[in-house]
Amino acid sequence: MNTILKKDLEEIDEILEGAKTTALSYLDDLNEAAPNLGVSNMSKETWNIETGLGAKKALELFNSHYAPYISATAGPNFYGYVTGGSTPAALLGDWLTSTYDQVSSVTPITAKHESDTIALYRELFGLSSDFFGSFVTGGTTSNMVNLAGARQWAYQQMGQDGSKNGLDTLSGILKVLAATPHSSTYKSLSILGIGRDNLELVNRLPDREAMDIADLEKRLSIHPERPCIVVASAGTVNTGDFDDFIALGNLKKKYKFWLHIDGAFGGFAAVAKDYTYLVNGWESADSIAIDAHKWLNVPYDAAFQYTKHPTLQRQVFQNGNVPYLEGDGATQDFMNYVPENSRRWRSLPAWFTLLAYGKEGYAEIVGRNCHLAQELGNRIKEHAQLDLLGEVRLNIVCFATKIDSGIDTKALLEKINGSNKVFLTPTVYKNRFAIRVAVSNWRTGQKEMDTLFQIIVNATQSLSK
Repeated sequence: MNTILKKDLEEIDEILEGAKTTALSYLDDLNEAAPNLGVSNMSKETWNIETGLGAKKALELFNSHYAPYISATAGPNFYGYVTGGSTPAALLGDWLTSTYDQVSSVTPITAKHESDTIALYRELFGLSSDFFGSFVTGGTTSNMVNLAGARQWAYQQMGQDGSKNGLDTLSGILKVLAATPHSSTYKSLSILGIGRDNLELVNRLPDREAMDIADLEKRLSIHPERPCIVVASAGTVNTGDFDDFIALGNLKKKYKFWLHIDGAFGGFAAVAKDYTYLVNGWESADSIAIDAHKWLNVPYDAAFQYTKHPTLQRQVFQNGNVPYLEGDGATQDFMNYVPENSRRWRSLPAWFTLLAYGKEGYAEIVGRNCHLAQELGNRIKEHAQLDLLGEVRLNIVCFATKIDSGIDTKALLEKINGSNKVFLTPTVYKNRFAIRVAVSNWRTGQKEMDTLFQIIVNATQSLSK
């Protein structure tokens, strides 16, 4: 054995203690640390990798060169995208995941644990046992996996097997309908060979991002015999809007379509009693995507994908006859249902955090985040120079400067983020540049929201002088 590697093995307790010290240093400062640091002023280093330095020396170099530039994206003042942090229990599970380093494609315990954890989250989300589920890397992959099943279903309806014979997309026979699709839907359609241009935008309700069901039915009725895919939203990016799942379920009784629901963060509305009405009827879906490293607040990367059609999904992702990859037959072979054969034990952090805090704990997190977002929305609405651009239905606040204020919204965003105390992201809403706040971190409380609003006010005042 290499002498340095042998020494590291002998000193593994000291090495892990060093990692703990580094981690605690980051976590101790998380509430006040800058949420988005740049790297333009980093010094250039040339690393000598010829003989190796050992783990402790490598950690020293990491701490001196890279650690000072790590952004506090896991903290309570990062409001960009929809990003959570890591609960203590989720962090515990993630550390153990790396420690155990299981070959999850063929190890029975990981498959059993994943099955058990998927069932627990079905219960959390109020879904029936009709939904088969698995863990994947994130919302994009979850959407892609579920849309792959939808593609297989659509072509089987037309007497084809897309997984074997390929697809005919040039004819435009297969349509995907959506009102406010996430960018990952377009990416998924590109990956799957359906094509971005085969997504047809349905009209939205007035002053909403939700689908106009009447317009959808009009489009479905043109070729009622043709199967198609409808992608619905449980929490749109700009305003957190929801489509009407009850109405979509009723349409499924009349027309032939696969209903996929993108619930990357909005699916967690099912957890808090004041918001469960938003997902009423979503059990009529054929597939659902829900992200875990968003509102569940587990480490990157993790997401759930649920489907009522696991056989179709397996037809797409099965490995074929590969004896060395076959399991013991007693546990679920998840690698034949998802893109990756090499799979991290993603269910372990999710299991730990749910067992640690339960539905009650997550109802509190979701409810608190939504309350804080609605409070911020009301404050912005009342401000003379700011314009709330959409009703705050969940945890997303979308706003801009008023058109007659004389203040450029882009300049306001730069000023806010320039404080290095909070981080917000830009968006475009109804062809208007806007600022977006997503409240989804388990640490975020009233203090942080008061600070955020004061930063917005101060920035607005400084630009209006």
